[in-house]
Amino acid sequence: MKAYFLIIGFCFQMLNGIAGNGFTFTLKGSVKSADGSVLYIHHKWNDVYFKDSVIIRKSKINVKLQSEEPNLYWFSYASNPEAQPMCFFFCDPGEISVDIKSKDSIAYSAISGGTSQQVYMQYRIMQAQIVATQMALQSAYQEAAQRADQTKMNQISQEFNNLNTHYLNSIKAFVKSNPSSPVSAYIIYTDLSHPSLPLSETQEAFSHLNTTALKNTKFYTLIESKINKAQGSTVGFKANDFKQNTPEGKSISLSDFKGKYVLLDFWASWCRPCRMENPNVVAAYQKFKDKGFTVLGISMDSNKEAWLNAIKQDQLTWTQVSDLKGWSNEVGQLYGVGSIPQNFLIGPDGIIIAKELRGSALEQKLSELFNK
Repeated sequence: MKAYFLIIGFCFQMLNGIAGNGFTFTLKGSVKSADGSVLYIHHKWNDVYFKDSVIIRKSKINVKLQSEEPNLYWFSYASNPEAQPMCFFFCDPGEISVDIKSKDSIAYSAISGGTSQQVYMQYRIMQAQIVATQMALQSAYQEAAQRADQTKMNQISQEFNNLNTHYLNSIKAFVKSNPSSPVSAYIIYTDLSHPSLPLSETQEAFSHLNTTALKNTKFYTLIESKINKAQGSTVGFKANDFKQNTPEGKSISLSDFKGKYVLLDFWASWCRPCRMENPNVVAAYQKFKDKGFTVLGISMDSNKEAWLNAIKQDQLTWTQVSDLKGWSNEVGQLYGVGSIPQNFLIGPDGIIIAKELRGSALEQKLSELFNK
């Protein structure tokens, strides 16, 4: 079965952000059967975890906290911010009330607070209903797989597709109903900004946000940045420019190739599928290099000697660049490269024409372009 786990995978992403003006809020309430225990309150800002703590006394907590803006927080009995179980809430200026029934049920604590928390709880209720359906489908699929019931498996796979479509539509409707809430921006960032989703889904939801109310907030800015970056690696949009060095240390930029068709070819010496694909790229390069086509290789290597040996062995005579940071290659990150081989065909005007042209597809596409 194709993996249809869009929903669960997005539930508890931790987030980065930007600085805001800040305010104070109070976390106050009752905690059963936990006197003397330490409750940790976590959040993340600018890619750094922050935590506060309070000792539970007489089954009560009362702690003042500082936040940059309405933001996602969570509390647990663990100092480690990623340790389960945990309970999430959205803060606003004022008081957040919490009722923790027991140490074992912290994830199901009752929380009430300002407008952001109310909107967040509406979202979580909607999400929980979808996830319950998803889990039931997953269980049914596993049972069908054990019986080798392919018909039932296909049916459930389609139901997964339908459920994901329903979830995406529900999220967009939710955002449209709460356009000024920072929670809506948070939801778009966590649920609709995944690389597996079309950029248009993110853009559609983002267009519903109240720019005046949210333009300087954390999640709004993150989404806007993500959309701008994603457009630079999306067919039909202008490719992201960059600079990186050749093996000899010469700085090369994508804009150096303006006026030509250029294939950005992401590969590595250690990547067997890449090495198997290289003869196809070599053949296309030899056939069309005199017609205004070239290749710019971006290596995901970290070992320079291995990179140079592979260039020589595979007879890659076009320009090659790398920062030798492996999977952390800055151009790879700029283009959202999560697997290789990967390529992007860019036109003379800098617009991305196609991507993932492997096998005979590259030569076929170039033939179409040069034989118009």
